[in-house]
Amino acid sequence: MKKAILITMAGLMIFAAGCGKKASQESKAAAEEPSSEALSENSLSAKIQKIEEGKLTVETGEGKVYTFDSKGAKLDPTWDLMAGDEVEIGYEGTEPQDGMTIKTVSVSVPYEFTTEDFNDESNLYGEITAVDDKSITVKEIPDFREAATQGEDTEGKKYGDTFVFQRPAFELDLTKEGLGVGKEISIYYLGDVKNNPLAFYTITEDALEEEEANNLQIKGTIEKVDGNIVTLKCDDSHSFRFTTDGNAEVNKTATENVGKPVVVTYSTSLRARVSVAEGIKAAE
Repeated sequence: MKKAILITMAGLMIFAAGCGKKASQESKAAAEEPSSEALSENSLSAKIQKIEEGKLTVETGEGKVYTFDSKGAKLDPTWDLMAGDEVEIGYEGTEPQDGMTIKTVSVSVPYEFTTEDFNDESNLYGEITAVDDKSITVKEIPDFREAATQGEDTEGKKYGDTFVFQRPAFELDLTKEGLGVGKEISIYYLGDVKNNPLAFYTITEDALEEEEANNLQIKGTIEKVDGNIVTLKCDDSHSFRFTTDGNAEVNKTATENVGKPVVVTYSTSLRARVSVAEGIKAAE
């Protein structure tokens, strides 16, 4: 009888030890396994305030300011980040914390789309006073209506200042009878109008009623197409990036014309990081 009791007790001890070991292993596994809360991915909508090496400072719509560790984060491939961009920031956890590491940054509203500065290209209208293969000299014909409404004396005024525009190889001219002295012309240009501006698109008075005159256009060679982004090389000093903005037809045309000269119809100024390509056609 005593022997039977000892055997029974020994069996219980082994069983207990086994259960204890199993419970210990389960507890250890539970401790090692990250909680679903810690792994959950969330996003934060905010506006970029400052960009530093490996750091991104943003402000939310509620006025909260955070500085995040952006080293290793996957950034928007279309837009190089800049202050003023409205972005979506992806991170792990439930609530954003100052100094935390973020995973992704995508631009939801580019800064250029929030200001009128990038709505139009620099443009001047005037009369050609001299023209050759290298430059166009134009005497401006400004609109004095606003000045008149402000009480300024505009009687007898027609011309403003005279400017000289350089003519790059990628200049595109919309005209019926060509460029000549005495003709009125609308010039879209790059750079400072007072410091060797480049005339990249001109429309003479006789072509102002043409349908194309309502569009912004630029000529160049498609250098590459990366997803929705088209890189247009105009010359060694001027390259521009366009987004096809999900337009399959425009994207297809761009892809078919890589390495070829084209004319891109676009919106949003070339001063923007990326302009929107509305259409692409082979250059004549």
